[in-house]
Amino acid sequence: MLAIAAGVVVVILAILALLRDEIERTALTWRCHALTGGEATIGALHHEHGGTVLDRVRFVSADRAVTVEARRLALRTAGGVVDVGATSPHVTIALDGIQAGDLAAARSVVAALGGNGVGATLAAGTLTLVRSVRAEPLDAAPSIVLDDVHGSLALTPARTRADLALNVAGGTQHYPVSVRSVEADLPNGGVEITADTLPLATLAALLPSSGIAFDGGMLRRVDVIAGPAVRGRFTLEGASARLEGNAIGAIHGEVAIASNGIGSQLLGGTLNGVPLELRGEIDDVRDWAAFPKEGTRDARALVRMVTSIAEQPNLKWVNVDTTAPGVTFGQYAMTAKDPILKHPETSADIPHVVQLIAVDPHEPTLRFDTAIASDHVISSGERTSQLGIRTHAVAGVNGDYFDIGRTYEPQGMLIRSGTLVRGPTDRMALVIDRAGKVTFAEFHLNGHARYGGRDVPVTQLNTWPAGDATVITRDYGTVLRPAPGVTFAALAPLGGDRYRVTSVRDADRELAVTFGLALGPKLKALPPKPGTTIRLQYALDPAVPDLVTGIGGGPLLLKNGEWYDDKHAPAPDERDVQWPVVALGTRADQTLLFVAVDGRHPERSIGMTRPEFAEMLKRFGVTDAMALDSGGSVTMVSRAPGNADVTVRNVPSDNSAERYISDALFVYSSAPAGTIVTSPAPSPAPTSPPIR
Repeated sequence: MLAIAAGVVVVILAILALLRDEIERTALTWRCHALTGGEATIGALHHEHGGTVLDRVRFVSADRAVTVEARRLALRTAGGVVDVGATSPHVTIALDGIQAGDLAAARSVVAALGGNGVGATLAAGTLTLVRSVRAEPLDAAPSIVLDDVHGSLALTPARTRADLALNVAGGTQHYPVSVRSVEADLPNGGVEITADTLPLATLAALLPSSGIAFDGGMLRRVDVIAGPAVRGRFTLEGASARLEGNAIGAIHGEVAIASNGIGSQLLGGTLNGVPLELRGEIDDVRDWAAFPKEGTRDARALVRMVTSIAEQPNLKWVNVDTTAPGVTFGQYAMTAKDPILKHPETSADIPHVVQLIAVDPHEPTLRFDTAIASDHVISSGERTSQLGIRTHAVAGVNGDYFDIGRTYEPQGMLIRSGTLVRGPTDRMALVIDRAGKVTFAEFHLNGHARYGGRDVPVTQLNTWPAGDATVITRDYGTVLRPAPGVTFAALAPLGGDRYRVTSVRDADRELAVTFGLALGPKLKALPPKPGTTIRLQYALDPAVPDLVTGIGGGPLLLKNGEWYDDKHAPAPDERDVQWPVVALGTRADQTLLFVAVDGRHPERSIGMTRPEFAEMLKRFGVTDAMALDSGGSVTMVSRAPGNADVTVRNVPSDNSAERYISDALFVYSSAPAGTIVTSPAPSPAPTSPPIR
């Protein structure tokens, strides 16, 4: 009887156990569906060794972004972590299909199992990553397969721990990869991914549409740490890609990654079949997950520099590098038929070497300003690179025409740090306001000196000898040369526009420079007497609010996208001469371009006429442009990657040495210097004396 009763109890307990397992399986299936909206099936559930075992598990998220299949899952909860032992799991994740709520839903499932984190032990599983299942069927979408995945993985809200070995499947090849936790110098943890070789095209299949499509090449010596802090290195070998319709081939070189950017000392390759070199870094990456698709402002500027050069005819080679946030440098060589000849179609190709600096005026760390030799209108001259180094510029070009070899006085207007240093002339000049907007115009000085019932027009500033009424400031220099017929009235400020005359002298002998008013022989008005109060006012016409800098030059080359035949052009005889030229131009999006063409080097670069130059600027999307001093003065400088100071980036025509000039226009950056590329890049550094 007892035996029969015991048998009944055993049967009842067995039935209850089976019912409990079935109830738990049904409840867990329903719970997964309720929390995620997806499909969940569990073939069987039973308990052994203090844990729960699930057989023939399949889960598909509501949007088909995640599919999980496993022959056997063993679940145990210890210390708030659900440990999952998976045998032969297969997981498919559609990267573009993951919703923001999926992580919360997954945590809810983990919480339903009794924990706040999940740990997994994987054995010989596969993980297939699919780029997009919404645009195309899952089995047709670009994907990467990671097979023979084994090791352990622990996920909690605070950190990730991993000790995994796997293979990346690429065609018939398999490439071993190691994924290990690193915490020694990463307070919030991270994982280190290392591999000797990885197929670039396979990995690039996961990238969202970014305008760059890799179709070949390998990654070598991969060592990347991913987590709250990102860093690492890898080497590109034989990579090829399509970049906005252009073929980039044979890319090779080492790439370094940091938390906020990516860079290289040198990436070599080809652009549509011609040699290409890229140097430098971009430091404005804020979201690495979004970077392949959205890029960053500096990454887009780098791409635009490459693609805009790619549109130029008959390219021979191309070099592009970064200078500072918002500043990109490019240089290339090309050939063209000589348009000056009567039958250019029968002429030989002539060489040109062109340099460009693209500046984003919306970059908050940038500002523009001019610099002048010895900080005075009258000087012995200074080289463009010296001016840039002395004032800590990151890029710039030579400035205005000047009195070469004598006083080095600029011929046109100069504004430095918002202060008028040299008055305008009847010639084109440009000014840049605080927002980085450029205005091209023929500026005039509109001023008056009122004293003793007289109203004397003031039309110049720091021009000597004075022909009419000219304001002289200490920016002029140290002495005023003798100028018979000129009277100089020294002035002391009284506040506002009121000044007291402290002395009045004839300039028939040398005078020390001080602030004052010079009256030239063209004026009929009597000079003021010592002690007289003068009301002195002057301003630029047309007025430009919030201007920070300005420089003279000319001629104007383009206006509203069309050739402009400037009637007040300096050196008009240079119009149709092929020689070194330089200009500043603006695009429709307000991007500023400094552009220079080397010349007087028949074997390397002939130079361009002004109309030729204007046509080339139009190919870069320039709508308005003004030339600066040409010939031997043409000098472009920028800070090459890894360098602390600017260096000369073109080849000046005075026996390849820099000319001493009067002034220059520069770009300055308050952004920290780059930390990814730290080795100085080679750059020309002329040291021989200037040739006049």
